[in-house]
Amino acid sequence: MSAKSPGLEAELRARIAQAGPIGFDEFMAAALYDPRHGYYASGKSRTGKGGDFFTSVSVGPVFGKLLAAQFLEMRAHLGNPENFTLVEQGANDGQLLADILAAWTGPMPRIIVVEPIETLRAVQRRTLARWSTCVSHVARESDLPEFEGVFFANELLDAFPVKIFARNEGSWFERRVGTEGVRFVFIETPANEPPVFAAHIAESIPRFVSEVCPPLEPWINTIASKLRRGWMLLIDYGHPAAVKYHVSRAEGTLAAYRNHRRVDDPLADPGEQDLTAHVDFTAVARAAEAAGLHLAGFADQHHALTALAARTFPPMAEEQLSPDAAREMRALRQLLHPESMGTSFKFLALAKDADAPLAAFAFARDPRTELFS
Repeated sequence: MSAKSPGLEAELRARIAQAGPIGFDEFMAAALYDPRHGYYASGKSRTGKGGDFFTSVSVGPVFGKLLAAQFLEMRAHLGNPENFTLVEQGANDGQLLADILAAWTGPMPRIIVVEPIETLRAVQRRTLARWSTCVSHVARESDLPEFEGVFFANELLDAFPVKIFARNEGSWFERRVGTEGVRFVFIETPANEPPVFAAHIAESIPRFVSEVCPPLEPWINTIASKLRRGWMLLIDYGHPAAVKYHVSRAEGTLAAYRNHRRVDDPLADPGEQDLTAHVDFTAVARAAEAAGLHLAGFADQHHALTALAARTFPPMAEEQLSPDAAREMRALRQLLHPESMGTSFKFLALAKDADAPLAAFAFARDPRTELFS
């Protein structure tokens, strides 16, 4: 194995040598978020053609423009308060927030970016320099002040560290990380108790692997405690529990990506490849309700953006489009396409002391039925 982050590899090996195999969540947290060697701390470009994966932001500013329309509607639903606040976590290089603010109308909101990694903060400050008087940073969600407005995150939850569990012939095991020579390897150790998703797995399936996200519940609790009034809007790829734990995903959803290709070994070269697992939106919704939030909408990206586009873009014949408008329409088609991002990405809205209907979910079905049936 060609070690690209020898410092991180050495640290992980030392942990394993001292305490035995570590949980995959500990390995994933170090691989992605180590402040010196983690994937997100490296300062390298990770999205777009020169990176490891595409996001909805990669296709151009139309995604941010549509989100701005939704946030402006939310602001109006709250009575256009002077202290309306946008909070983003997982802002990457800040481009999505820049696209949102470029499309903003009316008084600028207070903007807070949750970012623990200083190298990313520096990149975000450069990207958002035009709005520097409105933007501030906090290192973690617990540092947020109480606010009225919207907390949003695009492709954040899929990068939360996960534990991996496997059922084999009726017994549950935790898939931990050990070493074998120069390689990191998975080692299955008996689980103290079945994982929380075990109730969704049919007994007829002899072997099933999936993930649990330990940080999810405390994270939701913290955000809910800071949100006085408004919404959380979470955008990510994933499924309701009934779909995530279907037999078709019996090998789990953990994946590693590098140079736009899926990598076979998620343990290779920690810090040099993206690690991700599909979001269990039912678990998110359940944690949110326990924290005092209520479901305000759930839809795939196709239906959410179609609803927002219907309000944002006036009907125009194709031959009447300006070059800029035509570029926007091409980008919108890519965002909506079911084989691209249209159905794999989901929008989940969670509300606190706010019950007005949201434009993004005009074409959506009942969220409780979608998430809990």
